[in-house]
Amino acid sequence: MRRVWLVLAVAAMTGCGSFRDLFSAHADVVAEAGGQKLTADRVATIMTTMKGIRSTREASEFLANLWVDYTLFSQAVATHGIPSDSARVAKSVWPELAEIRGSHWHDTLLARRNKPDDHAVDGLYNGSQYRMLQHVLFRVAPNSPPPVSAAARKKADAVLAKARSGGNFNALAFELSEDPASKADSGFLPPSEKGAYVTAFDSAGWRLAPGALSGVVETPFGFHVLYRPTLEQSRPRLLKWLSQQAGAHLDSLYMDSLAARRKLTVSSSAPTTMRAALADRYNSLTSTKTIASYSGGELTVGEFVRWANALGPQFGSQFQQAPDSALRELAKVITQNILLLQQADSAGIRPTPEEWSDLRQSFLAASDSLRDAMGLNTPDVTDTTQPLAERLKVAALKLDGYLDQIMHGKVRPRPMPSQLASVLRENAQFRINQAGVARALQLAQAERAQADSTNGKALPPGHPGMQPAPGPAPIPGGTSGGPAPSGGSPKTPAPATAPGATPKP
Repeated sequence: MRRVWLVLAVAAMTGCGSFRDLFSAHADVVAEAGGQKLTADRVATIMTTMKGIRSTREASEFLANLWVDYTLFSQAVATHGIPSDSARVAKSVWPELAEIRGSHWHDTLLARRNKPDDHAVDGLYNGSQYRMLQHVLFRVAPNSPPPVSAAARKKADAVLAKARSGGNFNALAFELSEDPASKADSGFLPPSEKGAYVTAFDSAGWRLAPGALSGVVETPFGFHVLYRPTLEQSRPRLLKWLSQQAGAHLDSLYMDSLAARRKLTVSSSAPTTMRAALADRYNSLTSTKTIASYSGGELTVGEFVRWANALGPQFGSQFQQAPDSALRELAKVITQNILLLQQADSAGIRPTPEEWSDLRQSFLAASDSLRDAMGLNTPDVTDTTQPLAERLKVAALKLDGYLDQIMHGKVRPRPMPSQLASVLRENAQFRINQAGVARALQLAQAERAQADSTNGKALPPGHPGMQPAPGPAPIPGGTSGGPAPSGGSPKTPAPATAPGATPKP
């Protein structure tokens, strides 16, 4: 009966659907790469020693994948296998290249449309739907004592007095405002509809005539002085805003029409397929199973995982629990992006020589930085006159030392540059042993439980520390790869919102 309980407990932690996977040979080995092995004891020690990391299956698997990537990188340094030729560098920075190509194609589409003119700006400024405002903010934290609030109010009164006596509001906002989002642009806020701001701010702003100042306005964020810039003061920013809005509308129309023309269809089984792929990324990279189809092609599981890896390790966990509708929309958006890049390629859109040179140099610099951080920039690793076996041995020792520094908080783990991890894994021999991942977790939990017991903390019934760690797996079997932490990826920053003008939820 006890054996059955252990099987079910390990199955719950690993999420593995096969007992054969659970009882792989050498459960004391978590991962192997390039002839090197990562033991369960080593992973457990890192989990229990390193600050900020919990003893979970996800952490155990993350460390295993991090070790695989670092091992392959250190061996690539020793064998001079870090990509430097254009083709392999391009594969390593494909997300950045895709972003450049997409942006250039977007600019080309925008150039074909009529740009907003002064007539459109006049209509926007004088209309009743939008209002452009500037403000100076002096922050007051909630529940601040009266002296703190009074001091902030005094600063706001002083700014108001200066502005009323002819002071330049742009300069006052740039110098004094405590709202970093708008301070950099002289206190200007983007055009917003009525009701977008907290009530006191919104009411004061919409009462202002062109060129008028408010009094001191108190909101939950502090004290504000508001100014409604004149039409001419607002014109450059309104033109820019209208262009951005037109671009966003064009993007939406273009992408929808592109999907319709190419008859984009998302498979009914896509959500289930995508979740399974995210749970086993590297084994899914070669899968040709269809997630979405369109005239002339399809989005396969492998292509989906490639995009998922570019978005980072946190991306998978976010969508694992997402509803089916969100996953279908994700499949549609990724496929639309693929279609857009095909259009860009057909139009001959390429990065400029300067852009490619910058990308290549940035990639090589990031690779050199990681090499230096790991201590691999020494002749005993890179000198080809030395025997390769010796160089690989030294590289492994230096990696162990680097992991020790990470474990004890002396350095932070550096990510691999862009998609270099995926490129290095393409032709490498490596594996993640799920039985070893589970074994490392058991050891870490037992060690933490022992520490808690030593410190006088009572263990709850059923706590992993109350159970003996299982012995070595009795049945030889296969292993499976897991999600590895991917490198940098292009990110879309969230729009800045003024603290004093925070849109209502």
